[in-house]
Amino acid sequence: MSLGDLMESYEIIRLDNRDEALIKTYPYGVYVTDNYILLRPADVVSPVKLFTRKGRYVADIGGVGQGPGEYLYLFSWLVDEKENRIYLGPGRADKVLVYDLKGNYLPDEVIRFGEIVHKSQIWVDYDKKNVVVVTLPFSANVNSNFAINKNVCWVQNRDGDIVHRIPVNHYGLIGDYSNALVARRNVDAISFSISEIPMLRTRPDTLYHYDAVKNIITPCFTIDHVVSENQSASTVLYETSRSYWAYVTLYPNDISSSAFSVRLTTFNVCVSKKDGSVKRIDRFTNDFLGLSYPFLTMRNGYVCISYDPLELMDALDKVLTQTDLKPEIRKRATGLRNSLHENDNDILMIGKLKSNY
Repeated sequence: MSLGDLMESYEIIRLDNRDEALIKTYPYGVYVTDNYILLRPADVVSPVKLFTRKGRYVADIGGVGQGPGEYLYLFSWLVDEKENRIYLGPGRADKVLVYDLKGNYLPDEVIRFGEIVHKSQIWVDYDKKNVVVVTLPFSANVNSNFAINKNVCWVQNRDGDIVHRIPVNHYGLIGDYSNALVARRNVDAISFSISEIPMLRTRPDTLYHYDAVKNIITPCFTIDHVVSENQSASTVLYETSRSYWAYVTLYPNDISSSAFSVRLTTFNVCVSKKDGSVKRIDRFTNDFLGLSYPFLTMRNGYVCISYDPLELMDALDKVLTQTDLKPEIRKRATGLRNSLHENDNDILMIGKLKSNY
């Protein structure tokens, strides 16, 4: 599938080269809004950084540590431009940290929970002064460091009082951080999926909607029939306005002895919400520069791709060795390649998703 089929716009953003702006990026760590880019670094020793959409450095957001406004490991990071707020959620904690768009920590606005949550995601409703919380629901503890959860979803006020909730019950998982809670925020609904690693799977991975008014969880999408008898599958499920998506990784059933010694098969599945038609996508192609990708991060209505300069230089060098490359692609790839320097900050490629995908 071509990026042009998915995106209505395409930008190459060169991040600010000042020392304080330098960051090691990765696609899932990119959160894009109309005017800002929030970046969670690929390492665990650097702070989150805020940039403008032009790539100009704005501020560090908090810092790594255990003091006020600091964090050790983050699982969620998002920007609310309308309310001038940034939310950072640690992977295992009883709170979400809050900052303004200048990077100032706002301790009086910290969102606190009544229990330890795992890999949580939040949706803040300023009009109703409520917060919707979804967490990875650990109900069986095989590790004493992992707290057991009472609920999988709930609505609370800003004081932490629960308005209504969905108990863990049959949504419960074994306490293991290899399991995942995925919320890509490409639709208005409170949409999330729970994915288990193959050796711990108790049910099909599923994409859900949570109706915070009626306090109902509705399963919307799952995927099966993608494996043979000697395989297991790991799936990351999400959605865009007109499609359900799955990123599938196939593992041999004898995971313990061979999973890390063989090349794993990966592919994407796109299912139309309108008619249920299915596409298998092995690679996404970038017709602007001749690049290709085994998967894409689609988040908050944007496709996000990131490169460090040496990585992009190498990728473009490989593109330019193609003898049948279209002249216009060769010209663009050559121009970008010649403008790069190994000491540059990272480079982002960002596109807004089309409404018909």
